Amino acid sequence: MKPEGMVQRPLGVYLASLYFVVSGFLEAIQQYREWGAPLIFNPFSEHSVWHLATHVAIYLGAAYLIWQLTWVGRLAGLVYGYSLLATYVGAFLLYLKGTQGMSSTPLFLVLAVYHVAALVPLVIYLQPKRRKELFRVGLLELLLPPQ
Repeated sequence: MKPEGMVQRPLGVYLASLYFVVSGFLEAIQQYREWGAPLIFNPFSEHSVWHLATHVAIYLGAAYLIWQLTWVGRLAGLVYGYSLLATYVGAFLLYLKGTQGMSSTPLFLVLAVYHVAALVPLVIYLQPKRRKELFRVGLLELLLPPQ
């Protein structure tokens, strides 16, 4: 028997929320490792622990939106997914071109592969034709209301 107030969600909502939770912590770990400096507790310093906490909080906020307010979370997931995929594709093209100042660490490459491998199925899952009954609204419907 299901307790009162408990909502059963599809597996995709669990996986989308899990992606954002894991990504938040991985991004903070990557940033800390690339700093190569000790953490400082002053919120206004360059290598502040609060700077890392904001990254984690942003990702956890997106996971919460997907979990509780699915249509807003879906919009946030689509915007985030498309923008991050475009960023990694652009960075990859600049890296192949041999642009001055472009360097990458192995940790950055692993994180980029993780994001691209996880974001492509996530963006496909969040598309409006497949999830219309779950999310009740499409991205184009939000941005361009029907006439």
